[in-house]
Amino acid sequence: MQTVYDYQKEGQLNSYQEVILKSGSPRRRELLDFLRPQVLVESLDERAIEERYMAKYQQDPYIERVAKTCCEIAKEKIGNDLKELCLYIAADTVVVHHDQIYHKPKDDQEAYSMLRSYFGKTHYVITAVCMRQKEYLDSFYCVTAVTFVPYYPDLEAPIRAYIQSGSCLDKSGAYGIQELDPRFVASIEGDIHTVIGLPVAELSRRLNFGKSFFV
Repeated sequence: MQTVYDYQKEGQLNSYQEVILKSGSPRRRELLDFLRPQVLVESLDERAIEERYMAKYQQDPYIERVAKTCCEIAKEKIGNDLKELCLYIAADTVVVHHDQIYHKPKDDQEAYSMLRSYFGKTHYVITAVCMRQKEYLDSFYCVTAVTFVPYYPDLEAPIRAYIQSGSCLDKSGAYGIQELDPRFVASIEGDIHTVIGLPVAELSRRLNFGKSFFV
């Protein structure tokens, strides 16, 4: 399974003195800690951007359509007001299941419905990344396939406990992979950090070598 895809590339990466992460996600901040980024968050109507690009790419296969839309959202998070000697990084993560986008659940009932739907099936997590400077842009996305075990009654209690913890409500698809009961997941194909929210290995390779090492 191919897991890394290019979306847009312009110019060459130049030297930089500061990294600016355009994300309020504490998980992304932790994953990018090796670059010691400054965190800068601005409001953005992501659903409006999603609607626009899902319509633009409606002829593409659904996963590709969603992935391209995520790339555009990540690019919009950075914007065009770029400072010299800065590297800007933004990302967008989406869960896709049964040709539907699973956003953050609105309540515990929706969170339960999302989680139960994964058991015995494979869903996909897409994280798009955009890296920008004034004369440089590199936008790519990674896809990871996550397969849950078939449901059995002993899993009901840990599912309910996870929902009651409240941590699923601020996460796309209603879960953080690093928080799940280990009995839930049968296999992961692709980079687990794509599921957490930032494919760090691929990002680091591009910063150091200018191209993907994955084929």
